[in-house]
Amino acid sequence: MLATQKSPTLQAIANSIAVLTLTDQLWLLEHIAHQIRQQNELAAMAQDPHIQAEIAQIQEEFAVTELDGLVEL
Repeated sequence: MLATQKSPTLQAIANSIAVLTLTDQLWLLEHIAHQIRQQNELAAMAQDPHIQAEIAQIQEEFAVTELDGLVEL
């Protein structure tokens, strides 16, 4: 375990994980890894110039609809 001080919330989570079965711990680890990969992919897409250009084009196409007088919900 790391020697640095962790928040009480993080320590409570670690304690809860410790009582899980190895199967459940593995599932949780894979779940967290999957979430991190998805976040990284989304961050990479947000920085992609082609994606940014596509979003700008879509916004431009729908800009006219912003003048329809409807209030955002």
